[in-house]
Amino acid sequence: MTRLAVLLACLALAGGAGPGLTGCGAAPDRETSAIDLGAQVTLAPGAAVSARNTGMTVRFIAVTEDSRCPRDVTCVWAGEVRVRLEVQQTPQAASQLELLEGRSAVAGRYRVTLVHVDPQPTSTTRIAPQDYRATLALDEAG
Repeated sequence: MTRLAVLLACLALAGGAGPGLTGCGAAPDRETSAIDLGAQVTLAPGAAVSARNTGMTVRFIAVTEDSRCPRDVTCVWAGEVRVRLEVQQTPQAASQLELLEGRSAVAGRYRVTLVHVDPQPTSTTRIAPQDYRATLALDEAG
């Protein structure tokens, strides 16, 4: 198949892909879900969550470090995983922070906790950036 034919096929797919999707390399538009304070949510990279009645939105940007011991290996050190989040408390004020798994950070009146990051690494497979999932908890900093 020639490059032109591939390009035309992608354009044809884009026309019928539906709202928020494009042809080749289809990906949904960034969506924001809403949760109550105290709840946990699992996000894919690029996804966001807002805490109801707070004006706060948290977006999972990416995993910036993953040195966790693969589950099929015995290690002396367990390692750690770090993610970058964007926290927006007003339409004009957004900041980024990095959190280690199991740690929290305070953003204004609220606390963001990185509860868990999946998948666990294995020694035989590299985790693609888009395959990570971050489980977050949002609550009042009280």
